[in-house]
Amino acid sequence: MKTSLVLLSLYLSTVLSNHQEPCTTRTLSSTVPPSRLNFNASFLVQNIEEELHRSSNFTSAARNILSRQWDIAGAILATPKEHILALNLNSRLRMFVNQTPETQLFWRVFEATASGWGAPFKDCHFFEGSWLYIYAYGGSRGAKIGLFAPVVLDECDGGIAEIFGGPHKCRENQMCVDGETWKNAKRGQYTCRCNPGYFYPDSHATWAGLKGKDLESGRISNFDCQPCPEICPANCVGNGTCPIQRMAYLRTAILLVQLTSMGFVMFLAGMVFVLRKTKAIAVGMWTILETILVGVLVLYSTVIIRLFEPSVSRCLLEPWFREMGFVVCYGSIILKLYRHLIEFRTRKAHRWVVKDTDLLKYLLIMFLSALAYMAAYTALTLNFISEDFSLIETSWTGSGELFETCKYLWWDYVTEVGELTILAFGVHLAYASRNANTQFHESTFLCATGSIELAVSFLFYLARIFVFHKLHPDIVLIAYFLRSQLCQTCTLLLIFFPKFWYQQRQARTLAQEYSCRFPLDAFKERSSSANNSDVEISEITIADMNPDDIRAELKRLYLQLEMFKAKTICRDNPHISKRRGGRKAQHRRFSLQKKGSREKVRRTMSLHSRRKDRDRDRKRDIDMDITEAEPSRTPEDSVCSTDGASAIYADLPEANQPY
Repeated sequence: MKTSLVLLSLYLSTVLSNHQEPCTTRTLSSTVPPSRLNFNASFLVQNIEEELHRSSNFTSAARNILSRQWDIAGAILATPKEHILALNLNSRLRMFVNQTPETQLFWRVFEATASGWGAPFKDCHFFEGSWLYIYAYGGSRGAKIGLFAPVVLDECDGGIAEIFGGPHKCRENQMCVDGETWKNAKRGQYTCRCNPGYFYPDSHATWAGLKGKDLESGRISNFDCQPCPEICPANCVGNGTCPIQRMAYLRTAILLVQLTSMGFVMFLAGMVFVLRKTKAIAVGMWTILETILVGVLVLYSTVIIRLFEPSVSRCLLEPWFREMGFVVCYGSIILKLYRHLIEFRTRKAHRWVVKDTDLLKYLLIMFLSALAYMAAYTALTLNFISEDFSLIETSWTGSGELFETCKYLWWDYVTEVGELTILAFGVHLAYASRNANTQFHESTFLCATGSIELAVSFLFYLARIFVFHKLHPDIVLIAYFLRSQLCQTCTLLLIFFPKFWYQQRQARTLAQEYSCRFPLDAFKERSSSANNSDVEISEITIADMNPDDIRAELKRLYLQLEMFKAKTICRDNPHISKRRGGRKAQHRRFSLQKKGSREKVRRTMSLHSRRKDRDRDRKRDIDMDITEAEPSRTPEDSVCSTDGASAIYADLPEANQPY
């Protein structure tokens, strides 16, 4: 077995050696200045001469130089007394004291070079067909020192074109690249590319150039480059296509506006937190208002992400910021509309009270659902990328300019349809509760916010499908910017501006509202003391009063209004108990109790059993019982009789509530 393997290796080596071209030593006819050298030849030769003056040992001097400079092939010394050649063969120093047939080429080239750089030559014995430079230096005392350095064979280097049998075939408006080789000096190992300002016809954006083998063999006859169009005379690509020139000033202005808007959102978040106990903010649930601001902040950042150049990271981050911000912002708005609809249940004997914690739970469920959706989108997209699927595509504008953009996926269509469906559902909730008289007209502003987002997003997605792929990227960026300002900025103005406006004018608004319902005597000063019974509130100026007195007077006035309202409600609604608080005890039968309570089940069973009995006396008792607990058929009665505060009908503020 071993014998057969040895014979096979000998056979293969013989075949390979027969196919190799025979190596012949050559020397160029003219001196060539070296290129791509990493050392100063004259400086190294002078160091060798100094060491020879100190120690007179050329072997030690050559070993020191060759150990420090690995790219030096060898050194040579000729004096009247000795001739020494030192070669660096495979990182090992080999000394030749006298001339031999193998080293005769080195001595002949060294002697032919008087001083400086000589003609390059080809060695076939020690360096196996490599080309070497020769540098000679005539020192003092009759000594002559030389260095040998390898030649980097580059067909694009015109100085060594004689080695390849002539220069390359690239034209004047082309550049020769990638022509490096080491021992094989065959022609055609280069590539011709067009110079800046020129393009090659019938080429694409990823065109790598013309191969030298095709030019040398004559397969390509017409390989001239053409000048670039006047639109981009210096940097056209591909088939004369001009790349996009982005406007730096426009992008800077958009960045500043977006950052300013984000700073305004943070300011509003701080204001909402500071005024969270005031009635205008507390009625709107300040935690939901804060989540709306967080969603708006995230939506603003999507435009900032588009300012970066298209990349895989940008194509993945932008949908994440858009969808998560959309769910947090408009999900909170839809939940507020849902709460208004639940509280405004016309012709219903029972009213479901949606607590603030319930809304936060619903919003958390929506957020987690969107998070799972985007995680699935990211995992699927990364899987496509691992299978050589690109998220970036090359496109052209109507004027022929080239640009790169994130590829539009089918997943994006599903996401857009989902957004429009959610917004349409929010508008439906607003329409269903259109007759609800909410405090500070909150329902109206929430409906306007959802409608604006629905209309703008619908038109924007249509334009994105049919128009955006032909427009300049800066125009598309402006469209994204305008959409952000129209939707998110209008959201801020419609939701938060009325609250702050009502907060500043709340006292005057309440006075105007109740002046038409209550007698004017309710706003007058009434004292039980006989000494000041003749003093009225109209005779006292606000500037003369103490702030504590004003606060106490307002507290007393609000208490009187609450008491008067309670009396009016009880007078017009006989089913309401006259007990303190306007609520019936839990053990009594009452139509406006919590749904599913034991008292309701007991009363229903009792009514059902009594209807089976046709006795006239029992029927009279049943009629009296039903009359006593007749359910309200109007939204006003249902809302006013339920437990807890309502966000639908504006009540007077409590005496201890801050304003």
